[in-house]
Amino acid sequence: MSDKMTALFRPLTSPLTGFFTVFTVVFLLVLLLSIAITFILPESYASTARIKIENVENNQPTAGYDPYFIQTSFEIIQSQIVLNPVIDKLKLNVAWGKKYFAGQTLKASETMEILKMRLQLAPVRNTSLIAITVYSDDRNEAARIANAIAESYRDYRVNSRAEMKAQGIVVLQQQYKIQEEQIHTAQSDLESLRQQLKIPGDAVASQSPQEQPYWDKKRELSQLLDLHKSLFSKIEAEQLDAQMPQTALVQITDTAEPGRAPVRPNKPLNIFLGAVAGGFLGLVAGAVSALVSFKFGNRGRKNVAPA
Repeated sequence: MSDKMTALFRPLTSPLTGFFTVFTVVFLLVLLLSIAITFILPESYASTARIKIENVENNQPTAGYDPYFIQTSFEIIQSQIVLNPVIDKLKLNVAWGKKYFAGQTLKASETMEILKMRLQLAPVRNTSLIAITVYSDDRNEAARIANAIAESYRDYRVNSRAEMKAQGIVVLQQQYKIQEEQIHTAQSDLESLRQQLKIPGDAVASQSPQEQPYWDKKRELSQLLDLHKSLFSKIEAEQLDAQMPQTALVQITDTAEPGRAPVRPNKPLNIFLGAVAGGFLGLVAGAVSALVSFKFGNRGRKNVAPA
């Protein structure tokens, strides 16, 4: 009778016990594994420099938020024209070669790939600010690189603007020389007409058809002289503007500082996610174990011989 009672009640207790046993084992295994992986992963620090950029056209800042200009700035910051000077300035080919590749000096392309993987750009919402964040296992290195990128982009914008100004001044000076030649030609033609028509030097405009070519040429010369004078003033203004510092193009509003604590891996978050994953997997494994145990238990009870 005792054996029959044990067989009768075993299906009611065994699945529940199996569920809690499997749940506990799976939960602890997943949690301990997540903790171990979290503490094995290398720590990474983040440093952020912020810059204010201006979309300048015709020497005047363009009003309003321009997403295309921001995206274009992102692409330029991540380009070789900005990052190569950073690599050279900080000697990252040598430094990272010693640090990660047993002293082998890296190629510029290899260093560029690593640098891009560690670089993150983000716009500050509804502003013309860009946050330049760099990640590194060395907190000081992260700050140095972030500041170097901000400075390199600022120098690129200033130098590009200066080159454009210089090219524009060259074009204006060429036009100025062409106008000088045109003025000299017009003056020679005017003097030839004056002598040919025997017009005194102090003569006033006449309605005589015979003298009309002379007065037309004189009016043309006057217009050329006015244009020549305006062009000279424009060249002087452009040269003066080119000499002024272009600080409005890019301003470094916040320099990067070494991070106080690592931001990767996020240990509390990883452990929490490990606990959640362990609980979920434990529930699934425990439920499967209880179901299997229940089915086998019912089959065993059916096979118990009646008293």
